[in-house]
Amino acid sequence: MTMKDQSYLGSGKVLAREYGVPGPFVDVGNCSALTLSPQTNPITLADHTQPGGGERNRVDRLTGVEMAYTFHDFAPENLARALRGTVTNVIAGSAVDESVVAYKGGLTPLLRIAKDITAVKPATGSTSYVAGTDYELQDGALFIPAGSSIVDPVSGAANVKVSYAYNAQAVVQPIVTAAKQYQLLFLGLNEAQSGKAVRILAHKVSGGVMAQFAAIGDEHGAGEVTGALQSDSSKGAGLSRYFEVTQEVIA
Repeated sequence: MTMKDQSYLGSGKVLAREYGVPGPFVDVGNCSALTLSPQTNPITLADHTQPGGGERNRVDRLTGVEMAYTFHDFAPENLARALRGTVTNVIAGSAVDESVVAYKGGLTPLLRIAKDITAVKPATGSTSYVAGTDYELQDGALFIPAGSSIVDPVSGAANVKVSYAYNAQAVVQPIVTAAKQYQLLFLGLNEAQSGKAVRILAHKVSGGVMAQFAAIGDEHGAGEVTGALQSDSSKGAGLSRYFEVTQEVIA
């Protein structure tokens, strides 16, 4: 009997949640790739009965399952997950008299990305410097022109205090947490079979890290994350300890 066409062309959503932590799966956003790659260790027996050698027997033992996905939504939560970091959400507001070490002829970043600088004063004074002459707002930071009357810092001490307004921001601190385990859920459609549903549940996935963060490029950013599936000992007999694949039956 000839098998019916069961070709596959997949698309869909990738969701994740921390392993062992109660809560919903969270959408990772637009992903262009998701692969699960079983790994084996071949144990071979050479054939010594014939000239020229050869292989008399072979056993391929499973050593694990590698996982990789590529995301394109550089949301703070995705970056934190892929860079073993944390996210701090900052509501819109203003800073008053933030102490800053600023030098003439260049930019100095502030604690937040500023949208408007309302005042710059000496570190120990109350008289404001002149905007546009002594200082400027450039790219969300404080710029001090070479001809400014602001005095350069002494021994690295703050020489100005800055008041400014800023929009809501999210701050990611990469590489500050230990590796975590996640559950990964793929909710997909097989486009080669009129959109039949496909679901893959990876039970226990090592967090993995993003291969690179291309901050400048000619194409849309792609966060390539590699990790591995770990054996989930909570699964009973006859159930995979690594992942499960469910497909709608093709009539």
